[in-house]
Amino acid sequence: MMNAKKGRIVIPIHPGKEIKIGLLRAILKEAGIGREEFQKLLKKR
Repeated sequence: MMNAKKGRIVIPIHPGKEIKIGLLRAILKEAGIGREEFQKLLKKR
């Protein structure tokens, strides 16, 4: 994933494990995505 500054955002993926809320918030903050925007993106999926 890339943020607005064209920097890479690392998203860890481990089979069988969920991303904890704190890590999810940090990823969204780094990506510049707000909570409502993230929820809208999930609904489009």
